[in-house]
Amino acid sequence: MRRTLILTIAALAGLLLVWLVVVRVPLSDAPPTKPAKPIVQAPPPAQTVAPPPAASVASKPEEISVKPPVATTESKPPEQKPAEPPPQAAADDANATTDDSADESGDTESEDSGPPAIDTDHATDLLADMIARDEAASEGEHLPNAVVQTLKKFDQEADDANWSDNAEQHIEASLDAWIAALPADAQAHLALIHVECRQTLCQVLAADNDPESQAERSSAGHEWQQAMGSLPQQSWWKELGFVDLTTQVSVADGHTLYMSYLLRETKAPPAPDAPPDTGDGGNADGG
Repeated sequence: MRRTLILTIAALAGLLLVWLVVVRVPLSDAPPTKPAKPIVQAPPPAQTVAPPPAASVASKPEEISVKPPVATTESKPPEQKPAEPPPQAAADDANATTDDSADESGDTESEDSGPPAIDTDHATDLLADMIARDEAASEGEHLPNAVVQTLKKFDQEADDANWSDNAEQHIEASLDAWIAALPADAQAHLALIHVECRQTLCQVLAADNDPESQAERSSAGHEWQQAMGSLPQQSWWKELGFVDLTTQVSVADGHTLYMSYLLRETKAPPAPDAPPDTGDGGNADGG
């Protein structure tokens, strides 16, 4: 009996040992799984690089674990709100920006203080208004001035088919060459508007939209009246029969307007031939 009892006790003890071994093995395996979790959490940064579909499925539980820190980042805006309350700082910054922009605009204005390049269409309209005023003055005044008389004469003349076109081409070519020889800043403000020749007169219209620099340009030989004064020095001046030059200067809307007339010499018609000398008719009859 004792022997059997001892065997049964030994068997129970062996079973107990086996059971303890089986139970301790999973308990010893459980702790290593805990440090493995942070290793699994490391992949979220790699999710920005388009992972394969299988990886995205495996990462779903990790995305749930990442959401709590996102909630903490959403709480940052309230932390930024305290920086906005001081209105004086914002006002100072706004004033500073406006001052800077004003300074920049002032600098640009000082650099580009001159007028823009001349607008020939606008200058043409101003010259047309000036001519209309001169024509109206010629009708209302009993003794019109020389400019008005010249304008009225020009309006009454017809073209000279053998002379007008040739004269216009020479005048335009000389004045265009004079403008082309000017500095670029002077060229931008001068414009030859119109040249027209008739029987005895050629009309030249021009405009300048930078009157403030005219004195400086005049001393440098870049003023428009100096261009007109150079025409009598051209070889074609005498060949075409020109003998005189007049210029009217007017100012309108920030533009200096020039209307010049070149006068062609007109030869007086030859005197009628004297009747032939036939001698003394009375003596002939008496003889």
